[in-house]
Amino acid sequence: MIEPSPIDPLRSRVVADYVAELVARGTSGGSPPAVLPSGGALVTAIHPADEMYLYELSLGGRGPDAAAVSYFATGDAVCRTVEEAVRWRFGGPDRAPIRLLDFASGHGRTTRFLVRRLPEDDITIAEIEPTAVRFQEAAFGVRGVVSTTDPADLALGPEAEAGVEAAGTFDAVLACSFFSHLPAGRFEPWLGKLYGLLSPGGLLMFSVHGMHLLPEAESDDRAGIVFRAASESRRLDVEEYGTTYVSPAFVAAAARAVAGHDAALLAFPRGLCGFQDLYVLLRAPLPAAGDLKLSRFPLGALEKSEISGGRVLLEGWAEGDGDEPPPEIRLLFGNTAVEVLRGDGAASRTRRTWRFDFPVEVPGPDELVRVEAVSARGLVRILVIGTLRPYLPGAAPP
Repeated sequence: MIEPSPIDPLRSRVVADYVAELVARGTSGGSPPAVLPSGGALVTAIHPADEMYLYELSLGGRGPDAAAVSYFATGDAVCRTVEEAVRWRFGGPDRAPIRLLDFASGHGRTTRFLVRRLPEDDITIAEIEPTAVRFQEAAFGVRGVVSTTDPADLALGPEAEAGVEAAGTFDAVLACSFFSHLPAGRFEPWLGKLYGLLSPGGLLMFSVHGMHLLPEAESDDRAGIVFRAASESRRLDVEEYGTTYVSPAFVAAAARAVAGHDAALLAFPRGLCGFQDLYVLLRAPLPAAGDLKLSRFPLGALEKSEISGGRVLLEGWAEGDGDEPPPEIRLLFGNTAVEVLRGDGAASRTRRTWRFDFPVEVPGPDELVRVEAVSARGLVRILVIGTLRPYLPGAAPP
């Protein structure tokens, strides 16, 4: 079977410039620092069936440039959080090699950044879509395993294909946006399966949708889990891979059930990209001292947007981490910052409001408009991205 040709987002100058800036930001001593010195060049080819890219493309008012920028920004953000946790647990560049499993890795939105921080031979990826596994093996040089719906069927031991590590020998396991899709009957079994793959002293990083992401009338901490048979996936059974919201108590109970009292569960609300809740499950022996304090990306949202009288109005809010001042807010046309609101605006603790007002003709209808929040630690989250074209008179609804 002939594989389709990958998408080359760097054909767009604005995407190419953004990626160059993103790579430079990750290698210039910013926060958090890389686990290892920079590896090879970032692989930017995107598989045409990459559902994370297609999801970005499906959002209203976005074209391929905005989708690619958001896609790369998210992959880089996840990688930075993983780096910080790995450095805390295993040390910096002089430490012994670690073996990492990137589970449910899709087509490699995060893997492409991980291979620049860890030797590719030390990374195994697992994904249920065979074409995604083949793509990552070829593009990133990692070891690939085709995953399963039932955790009991997943083979990573001697019975699996040659060259894949045996169960129990991964120092770190990452499951980004996997448990945020599981029905109740799969949550605990999969947590137990991935925890069982850890070597002594290892850590499992996984993210979930917190109940706070649901409308108040729909959230139910008493039930612990709310499952909806719907997701962004176009190929997976929504009864097996839908959208899940869980409470901290539900996650803690599942962790106790699979890991007992010798393990430790660390919780980071909105700790993944400033959106999903992040949990780190540590296998004994536990660290002797020192708490893991992950740098959270800024929170924020667009609350009002309108084009009226020849002007564009954008309004919203942003919030830093608990010990930070309000983030800086930048308005960019293309990759050029045209207005910067310093981190000293009206704030309630770490929160601020922001407002931009500019002539509609200044950026041009097809130029990428972006609003970013930049934390005191230098972490960047995109709050708004797109072009004005879909919102101009005569355009079809976005």
